[in-house]
Amino acid sequence: MSRFEEIYPLFQEYDMFAQAIEMIKAPHVYKAMTPYGSYVCKRTKASNNRLQYLGGVLRHLQQRGWEGCIPFTYTKYDEPFVVRGDATYYLTPWANRPADVLAPAEWSPPMIERLAELHHFTQNYRFDDPRQVEPLVNSLLKRWESWLEDTRRYAAEAASRNYPSPFDVVFLANQEFIVDMASTAIKQLAQWREAHRTHAHFRLSIIHGFPHPAHFIVDQNGKGRLINFDRAGFDTPTRDLTLFYRSYFHLGGEDAFASELYRRYTAVFPLRPEEVELLAAFLLYPERVMRDLEIYYCRKQDWNELYAVKRLEKDIDRLIRLCRWVHQAF
Repeated sequence: MSRFEEIYPLFQEYDMFAQAIEMIKAPHVYKAMTPYGSYVCKRTKASNNRLQYLGGVLRHLQQRGWEGCIPFTYTKYDEPFVVRGDATYYLTPWANRPADVLAPAEWSPPMIERLAELHHFTQNYRFDDPRQVEPLVNSLLKRWESWLEDTRRYAAEAASRNYPSPFDVVFLANQEFIVDMASTAIKQLAQWREAHRTHAHFRLSIIHGFPHPAHFIVDQNGKGRLINFDRAGFDTPTRDLTLFYRSYFHLGGEDAFASELYRRYTAVFPLRPEEVELLAAFLLYPERVMRDLEIYYCRKQDWNELYAVKRLEKDIDRLIRLCRWVHQAF
């Protein structure tokens, strides 16, 4: 059975029928045209419990008048998803203008404002796990330290070659900077953990989990709406801010405007001093560069040498600009 044949019957759960279906993003995202309008149909790896919980939160925010996201479309049985065999699908209304076709200065202001609203409206939405930040920090420290050791091993491997590759040359030229940034971030995060080890009252909110322009819609009036909550959860808002700024700088955002974005965010959801410290530590770690090194030296993807070198150079350049902004802003 083709994926299209799987999708047509889903609309019976919504008391609709699909007149036509086209693939939007292979292999899991489709656009379906119905007599009631067009919809996005997505096959998701998110758990049913997560979708049920998030569906309820987003529906509650919508009922309160918040228009910052495109929520799930509920079935005739009042469920935010449909299960078929081992697959889970959900529907959302179709929106026409994805933000990833816009320049950073166009999509970033409405996105960061929507994130701030989401964090503000859902802060302390749930109280049963006030120490949730600590496991996050412990997990990150373990991962960061492992990546740092791997980086030293990759450097030794590159330096030992009789004929280093162009990627090796770029990496070795920047190794000291990469290791220094990683070590600084690890030290700051470890110090933050020790300073707040007994603190049980961190603010937690619903976070989007992947704030990227591909997951944001901007209308003709400049108003934006978040989409794709597959990675959303209840966590520290600084995680969303970290991912937002990494995307912003990676896509060519300007340093000077980054401070204006931070001002817009804190005008809606002011950060506490300990949250600013945590954000700075998160942002300083060269995670994308570490992933580049891992993919190249562990041969996890079939990159040609030219692509690999250009990607590493670009990511190092973006990292330098991000770190410069962090030191100026915080």
